[in-house]
Amino acid sequence: MNEFKILFLFNLIFILSKTIYPQWIHMPSSPSGYFRDIVESGGVLYLASGGNGVYKSTDEGTSWQMISNGLNTQQAKDTYQVVDYNGALYVATTNGIYKSTNAGDNWIKKSNGITIGPGALYEFCESIFEYNGKLFTGAWNGIYRSTDGAENWVITNISGQGIKARNFVNHNDILFAAKEEINPDAYKSTDDGVTWEGITGSFYNAITFLSEPTKFWMGSINGVWLSTDNGTNWEQRSNGLSPDPYSSSIIRVNGKLITSLKFGGSGIFRSFDEGLNWEEWGEGLPFLNSIEKLIVFNDKILAATSNGLWQRDTSELITFTNNQLKSTPVSYKLYQNYPNPFNPSTKIIYSIPELSFVTLKVYDILGNEIATLVNEEKPLGNYEIEFNTHSIEVWNMPSEIYFYKLTTNNFSQTKKMILLK
Repeated sequence: MNEFKILFLFNLIFILSKTIYPQWIHMPSSPSGYFRDIVESGGVLYLASGGNGVYKSTDEGTSWQMISNGLNTQQAKDTYQVVDYNGALYVATTNGIYKSTNAGDNWIKKSNGITIGPGALYEFCESIFEYNGKLFTGAWNGIYRSTDGAENWVITNISGQGIKARNFVNHNDILFAAKEEINPDAYKSTDDGVTWEGITGSFYNAITFLSEPTKFWMGSINGVWLSTDNGTNWEQRSNGLSPDPYSSSIIRVNGKLITSLKFGGSGIFRSFDEGLNWEEWGEGLPFLNSIEKLIVFNDKILAATSNGLWQRDTSELITFTNNQLKSTPVSYKLYQNYPNPFNPSTKIIYSIPELSFVTLKVYDILGNEIATLVNEEKPLGNYEIEFNTHSIEVWNMPSEIYFYKLTTNNFSQTKKMILLK
């Protein structure tokens, strides 16, 4: 083996040992346990755990403080969702709704009017949501509404057993709530949440929603669905998701869609084409029984799961418009290729802040050079180049991991890409 290959393999082992390659990592400061919700408000992060109450972080997730004083029973510590509204915190629990007016230092139960329905031992409030100054919760026996900051609750027209409406959302002044477990598949209200109607559809039971001005996304027990007419009609967009795709959270990051799947289809997937096709994006994740919530915080995607918090860098989802490619870079940068995995072609973007001699090469996992994509002097700028396996001599490259390396006089960086035929 020549000196270059030895050096390449040494550098590869070092890079892998430092987990520089894009992947999900367990957040070093994450409390242990099952987390159902993560919320950011005013730079503060809040966690709702299934058994330990509520946590908060005031230092961007570097450290966490348990704030469960007043959640005095195991059922009260079994929390589902947190809302920060009008100077107070609200948390939905198995034991009803609790409120804190001092940033979580103390909690007081605020469930007046919420009854324990037939077939239940507790209120089983699995959601808390604010809209137009009103609060809503989905309890075991109905959808409740409060107009006075949770001091009193009034049941709406939706009542019965096992209601537990969750993940409320406002889409173009229509309120929706998911109904994961039994029919109907979801609920909606067109009168400020005073009355609700059950809705059913080919999407089966809803789990979560993402509202955008002209697009309304639903995560269901049958994958991802899109409506462009305020939820009247739905089109399935689940190609590429795992079998049994319980889509539990949907977010948009740098223009791309990200969804998490829970239960048997556990994983995280991304789409570059508005959900028409999905690719697995769960590198680094173990099998997780549940991935409940995804949010973007600073430059990270945070995932609340059945095994603590996980994070991934949002820079992996950056692609460039023509105007962005013409912008002036301020530093050297090699971006993650897209799509990834790919077949047969993928695009690689890099930035150089000054006149530089640039080489961009592709290697296999043993350090053998596969292709030279760039080998010339380049003025400052952002560059996009396509790597097409059909355009090189070894076009019959096998499905496996490859590496691409950008080198200048002042900079060197290597990233991983996956060919999947």
